[in-house]
Amino acid sequence: MVILLGSMNQTFINKIKSDRYFDHLKAPTGYNSSLYYRVFVRSDHWRYGDLYGVSFLHDYKFPLEPFKEYNRDGRKPLTGRILYIIGDSYLADKTLSGAFDGFDNVVYLDRRFPFGPITLDSTRQNYLIMEFAERNLNDYALGKTAEKRWAAKDIAAKLNFNPTTANSAADAYLPTSIPERINKVIFNKDLSRNLELLLFDDKLFTPIKELKAAINYKLFGRVAKEVAVSTDKKRLLMNITVDTSNRESDFRNVNDGELKKLIGNLDDANKYYLSIGFKKVILSVVPNAVSVYDDKRMPYNHLLERVEQNNRFPVISIFNKFKTAPDNIYYRSDTHWNPTGLDTWIKEVNKNINTW
Repeated sequence: MVILLGSMNQTFINKIKSDRYFDHLKAPTGYNSSLYYRVFVRSDHWRYGDLYGVSFLHDYKFPLEPFKEYNRDGRKPLTGRILYIIGDSYLADKTLSGAFDGFDNVVYLDRRFPFGPITLDSTRQNYLIMEFAERNLNDYALGKTAEKRWAAKDIAAKLNFNPTTANSAADAYLPTSIPERINKVIFNKDLSRNLELLLFDDKLFTPIKELKAAINYKLFGRVAKEVAVSTDKKRLLMNITVDTSNRESDFRNVNDGELKKLIGNLDDANKYYLSIGFKKVILSVVPNAVSVYDDKRMPYNHLLERVEQNNRFPVISIFNKFKTAPDNIYYRSDTHWNPTGLDTWIKEVNKNINTW
């Protein structure tokens, strides 16, 4: 009953998730020896990458390196420029306030969650990078996102500017009435997943999970549905970027009509962001790992390059830089870039800043 009640409390579950999944990225603290830590914070789910965490293939058990924090140097003179980034999981949870030359601060907005409408500081020059993982380009349209947008009459009334406060986080979309809150707790749609987190997502079960995964892979050639093994067997890949039946696949045919529609949707977003006060909007697409390391396994659709070549506003291109990088720039057991990949992207952005 205690475990069931705990699974219904999403605040408690979120605390457990944060500690279990990200404790390896934090410096050791006093509570590491506490009863709470020994009982709850014992997961290998993300310690070795999200793809390892769903496949448990021992051959791909590589510890993740923590990301560098790009903190702002308070000794630098202010420039009066703010950089906004609307991005995805590649930039989530990163400290980027001092990463970019010539900007006083960085405001990150995660398009995976509701936010907005964006309020800009009228006393600053505001710039925007639209960052996408390559797979997330497919079917993009501003109207399909969870972002709230300013109406034309509000823009005309300059409600999109506020000289003292500019938003930097998503709005909280929480039920307001007591019955709604009780219903959300009792009928928690993630209850089954939360129970699994509390009962089985513990490193105690890792050897058993690895043994089962090894048998399925070595004897039957089967891996978790979320995962694909690269052709050279050196890394795990996100299966949706490989499986041609999925719209996010690198190997799905994207015809010129679909490309034209996508280019138009990106341009519509550019025009909207310019209309609410951004001085410049820039597109930056992060290649899927399969595009960099395994694009020859099937005919590659070159969506990233085609978008960059046809886009109607400035682009920061990193595809060729990633393809020719001497060092590994993606985790081998995770869907994301590693610290070298992030640093390479930041350096490429800084090279282009003076041209904006």
